[in-house]
Amino acid sequence: MSVENKTSNKIKKDSVFLSLKIMKIWPFFFMSVALGVTVFMVIVGEKSVFLVPLFFLMIVVVALYTKWKLVLLHVGVASILTLFVFYHDMQQFVLRQWFLDTLVYLFIGLAVNREVAGIRKIQRHNDEMTALSHISTSLTKTLDLSELTSQVVDHIFSLFEAEGCTIYLMEEGKQSLRVISARESQSDPEILDQILNSHPRVGFGMVGYVAATGESVISGNAEHDPRAIHIPDTPFDDESVMGIPLQAEGETFGVLWIYKLDLDAFDQEDLQLAQIFANQVSVALSNARLYEHVRLLSETDGLTGLLNSRNLLDLTERAVNHAHTTKGCVSLFFIDCDNFKKINDCFGHPVGDKFLRFFATILLQGVRDGDVVIRYAGDEFVILLPNTNLEAATLIGERLIEMIRVTTMEDNLALHTTISMGLATYPKHAVSAEDLIKHADDALYVSKRNGKDQLSVYVPSHLSCNSRQL
Repeated sequence: MSVENKTSNKIKKDSVFLSLKIMKIWPFFFMSVALGVTVFMVIVGEKSVFLVPLFFLMIVVVALYTKWKLVLLHVGVASILTLFVFYHDMQQFVLRQWFLDTLVYLFIGLAVNREVAGIRKIQRHNDEMTALSHISTSLTKTLDLSELTSQVVDHIFSLFEAEGCTIYLMEEGKQSLRVISARESQSDPEILDQILNSHPRVGFGMVGYVAATGESVISGNAEHDPRAIHIPDTPFDDESVMGIPLQAEGETFGVLWIYKLDLDAFDQEDLQLAQIFANQVSVALSNARLYEHVRLLSETDGLTGLLNSRNLLDLTERAVNHAHTTKGCVSLFFIDCDNFKKINDCFGHPVGDKFLRFFATILLQGVRDGDVVIRYAGDEFVILLPNTNLEAATLIGERLIEMIRVTTMEDNLALHTTISMGLATYPKHAVSAEDLIKHADDALYVSKRNGKDQLSVYVPSHLSCNSRQL
């Protein structure tokens, strides 16, 4: 079993093998029927001669669905069997009739086979062009990477009747690949999870070969392909694969992987179509990745690497909506570096920027998994704490104040600060995300007015803020 499909083939191979076996054997059913009819004719004798055309009529049926070589084989079998029936009567008329039947039905069978093959080729071409047109249209409708890759694998299944499709993208460093989208004909969540968590190495296995060389591969027997890596002590499956590089500006950035559980299931026409499809996908994915990069830049603070204020309202609304549904709580801190202006004035803005990066690191270390740290503006930061009530948030805030109070930069011990914090909690202090943000900000200014280096919890304006000075 090859590395690329080891997790999916085990479940599907029995049912797929059975269906493929039936598809391969059924044309011979007609010749078996012909043999049975022959035995009947031999037993009955001359009275059964009227059944002879049945042999040749079956040729037309076989010609509709099989290759011309099988048509010739069927005509040969039918002719020999009918001649066997006539062997005792060698009258010239009978022989002429037998010879004429053989030629006529051979011509009919080959003509039908050729015509049907031509019609199917035209139909396939039209279907492919229609599919590519629809694909081109759909791929230009979205720049969302997840939605785009999901559409790609759906199109692959309909276009190639594939058993499985996976899209790989290069990871940073270009030493391995990661899966960004995958689909199997039998969607088992556990198997899909294993596929999505796989990381093929560039240059190893068939997927790695495509990524390393930038060359397409097609194999009608992937398990015995010298480029494949077979897993010891696992069975060999009948498997055909196509791997096509995804490229932009001549550089490979991913691999489109398609397979079927059958031998020689793909031909060169399939590969050419897959390459055309991959070219379109490459352009769409390049645009989506560029959009994703620009979006991340627009949502990320360039100095600290934290999310910026553009994310604040959206993330807070999501947390509040979830809390409303689950009857939970959401807390939010507004944080200000006390006397940060003095650091800039005394040491300069480059040092001040370095200190802000250091400060952001401290905040990240002081929060829990699931909490969100945002640089709001200048030396002001926000921490969103989903599923956190007032008491738990207060303990976190007090711990942060103490941590920052005693922490200094390793390469400049003179650089340290204290912080002022404002805290508000939904639904105790606010009924909406906007209110939660505003009331935490109001509480921050109470801390600053009361001497800084403290945490203030929001209370309504007709009361005073309850301030905790440590």
